Amino acid sequence: MMFNNNRIQGQLKVSKEVIATITKNAVLEIDGVCSIANAKKKMIKNLFLSQTDLESIDIDFVNDTVEISVYLFVNPGAKVKSVAEQVQNKVKNEVQSMTSVTVSKVNVTISDIKYN
Repeated sequence: MMFNNNRIQGQLKVSKEVIATITKNAVLEIDGVCSIANAKKKMIKNLFLSQTDLESIDIDFVNDTVEISVYLFVNPGAKVKSVAEQVQNKVKNEVQSMTSVTVSKVNVTISDIKYN
């Protein structure tokens, strides 16, 4: 006896907020990352409004892919190039595995070194 399973096909839509949250969590797991920084283009806005980490992660949908830009503060002594490469790999892998959305680019800007 064979069982025929006819499923209804639909769409999966993933919001920018979901991708930003995945990105934030992935970034903060990397050794050497202190925190997510303010995006320079949003600095003036942030003087008047409360700023959240997710506002400093830019998500752009391009065709069927996503481009992610994140701005970071790193810890003193961190190897900046290594931290940036780890962030790129971790973010790409986490977003793709959790959402099945193809990540075409992960741009990392190291804004400063934070001494606590």
